[in-house]
Amino acid sequence: MIQKGDPYQRQIEETVRLLMQRGCWSNRHRLCYQSKVGASKWLQPSLQQTLHTLAAEQIREMCIVPVAFVSDHVETLGEIDHEARAHARRLGFTQFEMSAGLNDSPKFISALGQIVLQAMGERAHPLMSTRDEESLRAMSDPTYLAAAGLD
Repeated sequence: MIQKGDPYQRQIEETVRLLMQRGCWSNRHRLCYQSKVGASKWLQPSLQQTLHTLAAEQIREMCIVPVAFVSDHVETLGEIDHEARAHARRLGFTQFEMSAGLNDSPKFISALGQIVLQAMGERAHPLMSTRDEESLRAMSDPTYLAAAGLD
């Protein structure tokens, strides 16, 4: 898929680079992949391979930051926080942490809203820029207003 032009790997690598740069973090880090589905080849190294590599290097503490996921779900909570944590424990890790996803963070929801509005070519306040009554009613719902920080 990557050779056919799928940008996923490049986007993830760029995300990691930008996060490290923006955070001014100089700590050692590794990029790995998980959640291989089906028989097709997946990106390497896998999380499982990376756990084994780190254990062989006598590294015993780690923090997983699942940058490819914006919410906690079966892959992050099940595969990483439970299965990989148990595997790391068996390999001798003494500390295994995983950062939470963005989930329903107000800043994240607001950023998503701005991206959508920009993609639609909207520049004005979302409630003032709707084009029809149905959209106006939907966007004036208290749930939408709260998510947009307009409550």
